Amino acid sequence: MIDEQEAYTQVLDWLDEERTYTLEKFGSEDDRRHTRQWMDRTDFAMTDWWTQQFDNYYHRAWLLGLDTPGGRQALAKFVATAAGMLAAAVQEYGKIPKAGLPSGYFEKVSGDN
Repeated sequence: MIDEQEAYTQVLDWLDEERTYTLEKFGSEDDRRHTRQWMDRTDFAMTDWWTQQFDNYYHRAWLLGLDTPGGRQALAKFVATAAGMLAAAVQEYGKIPKAGLPSGYFEKVSGDN
């Protein structure tokens, strides 16, 4: 078994490498465009690009199981996709509120839209 700190470091290193790979392959404009489209959606059929990506990776992780390398990779891709969406949202709309607060509780940060 891997200890907690080593596991977390491995996760962060993997996400950093995956982000570098993704940006080199696709750039960041598509993430920003998909984020704007997600914000502008008028139906809630959840057929937008982000939701399809999340569903794909989450379902694959569930099918393969986290006890398999493919299942862990799929979950990692799910998290990397969420991080890409968050980075695009920060670029488009402003900073993330302070960490360490319950969801929904936040202080306004400079640069908020």
